[in-house]
Amino acid sequence: MNFYVLKRPGVNKLLATLGERFEIVVFMTGLREYTLLVLDQLDGKAMISHRLYRDSCKEVDGKFVKDLSGLGRDLRQVVIVDDNPNAYEFQPENAIPSRPFTNDLNDMELERVIKFLEGSGGFEDMREAMKQYVTADP
Repeated sequence: MNFYVLKRPGVNKLLATLGERFEIVVFMTGLREYTLLVLDQLDGKAMISHRLYRDSCKEVDGKFVKDLSGLGRDLRQVVIVDDNPNAYEFQPENAIPSRPFTNDLNDMELERVIKFLEGSGGFEDMREAMKQYVTADP
């Protein structure tokens, strides 16, 4: 079976730029079998450190929630980028809300994320940086 995935503009730059400075963990609500295929195509340079799938999510009222507390990381240093607020409802203070990708090849959402993360080095707690990001979001 063939399947096609349209990459969001900026995803290659995001992985290349941020993969050098940050640990990238991709946490998806999709089924492992499908997301493995997608991520293998997406991450040709092995910039993703860890991959988590639906089986790592918690199901709450029929929604799949990504519980960041299970990552074993200091949550002051964890950022989740997601277009679904349900996915990060356990730790909304760690979230950079993203606009959904609608196949717009002029989409600049990931460029905004890169710019924010590159400029956030002065924050000891990324949750404080995110408050400013969300407040400043146009």
